[in-house]
Amino acid sequence: MINKTEPDMFTDNNKPPTSPELNTPDLERMGTDSLSSFVAKKSKIKGADKIVTAGTAINGIAGKIKQAPITVDKDLWTDQPTSKIYNAKTIAENQILGINRVVKLKVIIEGKVIKHFKYFKLNQSASSHHTFDLTLAAEEVGDDENHDLQAAQEFLGKRLTAVFLYKDVIDGPERTFVGVITEVGYEQDSGSLGNIIVSGFDPTILLDSAPHTQSFGGEQAISLNSIADSVVKEGLGSSNYDFRVESAYTTNIGFSAQYNETHYNYLARIAEAYGEQFFYDGEVLHFGKLPPQETPVELEYGSNVSDIKVKMRAIHVNPTYYGYNSGSDEKLTTGESEIKHRSDIASRAYDISKNTFKTPSLRVAPIRSQTYKDVDFSQKGTAGSNSTQVFITTGNTSLPFLYPGCAADIKMRKKDSNKTSYFTKLMIIECTHEVDARGYYSGTFQAIAADTGFLPRPKFEQPHAESQFAKVIDNADPKNQGRVQVRFDWQLHDTTEWIRVMTPDAGGSDKVSKNRGFMSIPEIGDQVMVDFIHDNPDRPFVMGSMFHGKVGGGGGAGNNVKSLSSKSGHIICLNDGAGIEIKDKNGNHVTLSGTGDVTTEVSNNNTEKIGVNRTINVGTNNTINIGSKDGGGSNAVLKMDNGGNVSITCDTEIKFETGSSSITLYSDGCIDIKGKNISINGTESVCNTSAGEVHIKGSGKAEALFKGNTTITGGQVDIN
Repeated sequence: MINKTEPDMFTDNNKPPTSPELNTPDLERMGTDSLSSFVAKKSKIKGADKIVTAGTAINGIAGKIKQAPITVDKDLWTDQPTSKIYNAKTIAENQILGINRVVKLKVIIEGKVIKHFKYFKLNQSASSHHTFDLTLAAEEVGDDENHDLQAAQEFLGKRLTAVFLYKDVIDGPERTFVGVITEVGYEQDSGSLGNIIVSGFDPTILLDSAPHTQSFGGEQAISLNSIADSVVKEGLGSSNYDFRVESAYTTNIGFSAQYNETHYNYLARIAEAYGEQFFYDGEVLHFGKLPPQETPVELEYGSNVSDIKVKMRAIHVNPTYYGYNSGSDEKLTTGESEIKHRSDIASRAYDISKNTFKTPSLRVAPIRSQTYKDVDFSQKGTAGSNSTQVFITTGNTSLPFLYPGCAADIKMRKKDSNKTSYFTKLMIIECTHEVDARGYYSGTFQAIAADTGFLPRPKFEQPHAESQFAKVIDNADPKNQGRVQVRFDWQLHDTTEWIRVMTPDAGGSDKVSKNRGFMSIPEIGDQVMVDFIHDNPDRPFVMGSMFHGKVGGGGGAGNNVKSLSSKSGHIICLNDGAGIEIKDKNGNHVTLSGTGDVTTEVSNNNTEKIGVNRTINVGTNNTINIGSKDGGGSNAVLKMDNGGNVSITCDTEIKFETGSSSITLYSDGCIDIKGKNISINGTESVCNTSAGEVHIKGSGKAEALFKGNTTITGGQVDIN
C-alpha cells in the first residue's frame, strides 16, 4: 500500500526519466510564462501541491526565480516511492576524480522558496527521528526581522523540502528531504545583523508527539496493514506526507492495543513484534517489507569516501520465542531463525556470533500468538534486527545523496596498490549532511550488510498495561468456551476480542470433561476488573467482577451477610446472624436458622425420589400439616413424639387402605371397616360398647366359640 498525495502509480524500477516535464530545467533562465507552465506541471506530480504550486512559486517573485525542482519519475512509483532512484548512474557520470563537486541546496518552506541560506545540517537515521538545522540571515526571512521573530514564527509547523544537487549540473543526481519545522530561533553574534535558526524533524515527529490509547480489532479481526495505515493517517493528519504500508505478515489480528504510548512508539513496537520494518528514508515513511532497492551507489575509498572504519562484531543473535493458544490449549514454539547474509564478511561475523554466544534466550513472544507461524514471524524479526549489528561500516563522504535504506557498493584500496576493488554491498542506516552557502559539503555514513531484509529496530518502549475496569458487552461466546467481550473506559465503540474469565477453580476430569470447578460468567453490563498476561496490552483477561454504587448493597450490619445470586433471583445467602437461606426466583426456600432450626417452604409441588432407603430420625416431635384453614382449605395433621404417641387429625376423613381392605374414619363420627376377612383378637379381653344399638350382620354362617363360661344379657334376648 503506497499512500501519495496524487494517485499516479509508477512501474519501472530502473528506467531513467524520459519525459521532458520530469527533467530539471534551469529555472534561472526561464521566462515568467515558461516558469508558470513548468510549475503548473509540477503541481500535478507527487505531492507537488504541498511543495510548490504555480501560485505560491510565482507570487512575490519579480523577474526570475531560483527554486528547487522536485524531480519525480512517475514510472518508478509502483515499487519504490522515492523521487530519484537512478542516482547511481548520474553520480558516476558527474564524478570528477580528485575533486569534490560544489553542492547546491534548494530549500522550500511551504511553497516559499528560500533564495539564500548560510548553513544546513541534516542527521538521518533508520532507527530514530531525522533532525535538521537551517541557518538563514535575518533579512532573508523579513526586512525587519529580529528577536521578535514576527516573520519566522510563520515557519512553525510548516513543511520544509530540501533538495541536494550538484551545482551547474543539468539532469544530475539529486536527493530530497522532507521535514517539518518545530522550532525557530534568533541568534546574533558581535558585528552580526542576526541569524534565524530553523530546526525540525522528519514527519515521524508528528507521530511521536503525545501518548494515546486506542484499540484495533476486537469485534472483527483486522489486518496489520489496516492498523498501520490508520495510525499513520491519524498521526500525519491532512499534511500529505508520503508513506508506504506493505506488511509481510498477512494474517488478520484479533485484537491489538496502542496503550499509553505515542503513535510512533506503537508502530515501532508492532513492527518489531511482527517482524516488519519501520523507518523514514527522507521522503517516504515505510512500514512493512523493505522497499525494492535502487541500483547501488558506488562508494570508493580515496575518491568520494574517506576515513573508513569496518567492524565485525560478535553478539547474541539467536533469540527463542514461545506463545500459547488458549483456544486449543497449545504451547507454540518454533525452530531457530536463520538469517541469510549475502556478504561474505557479514556471514562470517554472523556465524562467529552464533558459535560464541550460545546462552539460551527464551522469552515470550511479544504478540498474541495463535499459530506457530506467529511465533516464527516475531522471533525472526528480533533475530533479523540483531543480526544487522554483526557488521558495521562507517566513513566520511562527499556524496550528498545517501539516505537511510540506500544501497551502496563500496570499493576498497588493494593492498600495496592505489587501485580499488569491490569489497561488499552495504545498506545505509545513518548519515549526516552539512552544507554551507558556498556549496562546501561534508557528510558521514553508517552502514550494514545489505540484502538481509532487515534494518536495526527503531527505538521504542514496551508499555506495561495495568489492571483496570471494563464493562461486559457480550457473553454469548460463539465457541462456548466461557469467554466475554468487554469495553474499557478508553474505548468509545470498540471492544476487546473474546477473552477468558479467571475463576477460583477450573479444569476437567475423567468424569467431568468441561466446566469442572467453579463456573460463573459475568453478565452483560457488569463491571469487571481486567488484567493483562505478561503486562501485554494485547492480551487482556477478566480477573473478576466489581460492585459499584448502583448495584452494591454490602454485607449488612456487622458484615454478616455473604451471598451468591443469579440474574433471575436464585439466592444462596449465608447470614452469620440469621442462618442460611436458599431461595429460588419463585420464593421457594430452605432456611437454616443458625440456632438449630430448618424451615423449607415450597410454593407449588415438592417431589422426592429416593433410590433405596429413607430414614428419618426425629428427636422429640414430628408434625405434618397439610392444608390450612387460614387459606380457606382444610387441615390434616400427623403428630409423632418421643413418648411413643402418634396422632392423626384431619377435618374430613382418614382412610387406611390396602388391596380390598380399608378402614375409613369420617368427620361425622362414622367408622367403616371393610375387608374379605376381619379378625379381632384380644389377649385379655375384647369389648364392644355402644351407647346405642349394636348390629352384627352376616349373610353366611355365624359361629361363636368360647372356652369358658358364656353370659348373654339383655333387656330381651331373642335367639332364633
